Amino acid sequence: MNHAESCRRAVVVVLVFLGSGGSDAVDTAAKLARRYFHEIGQPERTVILTRSWAYHGMHAYGTALAGIGANRDAHGELVADVVTVAWDSAEELAQAIDRIGAHRIAAFFCEPVVGAGGVRFAPDGYLTGAREIVREAGALFVSDEVITGFGRVGEWFASIRFGLDPDILTFAKGVTSGYVPLGGVLVAPHVAEPFWQRGVTWRHGYTYSGHTTACAAALVNLDIIEREDLDTRAARMEGPLATALAPLLGHPLVSEIRTGAGLLAAVQIDPALVEADATLPGRAALACRDVGGVMTRALAGGGLQVSPALVISDQQLAELAAGLQAGLDTVS
Repeated sequence: MNHAESCRRAVVVVLVFLGSGGSDAVDTAAKLARRYFHEIGQPERTVILTRSWAYHGMHAYGTALAGIGANRDAHGELVADVVTVAWDSAEELAQAIDRIGAHRIAAFFCEPVVGAGGVRFAPDGYLTGAREIVREAGALFVSDEVITGFGRVGEWFASIRFGLDPDILTFAKGVTSGYVPLGGVLVAPHVAEPFWQRGVTWRHGYTYSGHTTACAAALVNLDIIEREDLDTRAARMEGPLATALAPLLGHPLVSEIRTGAGLLAAVQIDPALVEADATLPGRAALACRDVGGVMTRALAGGGLQVSPALVISDQQLAELAAGLQAGLDTVS
């Protein structure tokens, strides 16, 4: 199975829109969701639901959809009709839809694994439950896979791994492994169909949409991922990553180790310590780099991100854990 066929397992692609990154992709998906309902005669569907801890880029729609307060605050209302629900409660999602009215909901934006908001893995059953709630409401389920796409969670997309069948899927980062800027949106046939049927010109695009150099780099990168089975390798390394990081739970600064899908994890600094000293996560991240030789960053909520290269070895996982330990020891 080549990568094009693998992608079709997540959503039968009839439309691919390319931009320069994840923020372009999110703004495109949000505008498309609202425009879709306008085209099918339901213009009252303008409300977009998002989750606490969510990160959806830095453009106007993405900032408005932020579930991280510091990213959204003090900008005023950038986009109207955005409602935030708890990141881990399908029940609260359903209640919000009932309160607002299903006839007004355009889309639900969902990171299959919350990224910048702390690398948070949804509770068992949440993702498919949320997908069904959104489907029953007649709204669009948008899977934001800027973090989880192209092998990171042990499949080409998290939507494949978790059986999400999204209406719209956004991607970036992994499509080129970050070598050049590229992002995009995959759109299911039923969402694209009204535009083709009616010959609608949707006036939306970016200067560098589908840039030749970026697309060439993406194709080479995808060939490498496929040839070297890096998507399935990430799945095989999921257990070893959890095992390597587990001893860090005994560190006095650490309250939780979050793992569970491919090569993606977070080392959570005790929230009580973060509340007492907001600079602690940032200082820890710098110490991990300067002392431990590990590149990480402080996430919202005080976690340290762990997302190693898909080619990492068992020995390098041990080195990664040791580097994190050294950095935490330095600021302990």
